[in-house]
Amino acid sequence: MDKKLIIGAIALAVLSFGGGAYYGRYHLYSHSLSQIATAYGRAADRGNSGAQIIAGVICAEELGCPYSPDRAHAYWQQAAEQDQPAALYLAGYSFEKGLGTERDYIKASQLYERAASSGHLQAQRQLGYMYFYGKGVAEDRAKGKQLLKKAADSGDGQAKAFLHELYLPKK
Repeated sequence: MDKKLIIGAIALAVLSFGGGAYYGRYHLYSHSLSQIATAYGRAADRGNSGAQIIAGVICAEELGCPYSPDRAHAYWQQAAEQDQPAALYLAGYSFEKGLGTERDYIKASQLYERAASSGHLQAQRQLGYMYFYGKGVAEDRAKGKQLLKKAADSGDGQAKAFLHELYLPKK
């Protein structure tokens, strides 16, 4: 899982609910991770796509609730149906890694493609890897490098590191 995403979800949860806050039309006041997880779960179950994204991360990372990759995948799929770029990426990630679902590189690449087309950096990176290695798509190293470069140029550190390693002189 992308550490920036996890840290972002935790920070959002703490900032939103640490002192009590208003999330959409839901009044959520809490100080414990389990109460925050429950509140996000309720909002997610009511169809709030932002809450579905965060609730999925909470379920996948055991942040105040038991580890539940199936539930995480279900939340991300629901939010992806609303064309949320972060959810498209996370649903793609769950298909790529087999997190809460069967591993399916074709579905992963399709979801990454949709997220990447809206400028989602991690989706660009993952799609670049998929093209580079031919997972779920026909191998096309040039297209893979192009996507990785686009992500790296926009600040994705993992894409930068991959390209750096790729272009190091061979000893």
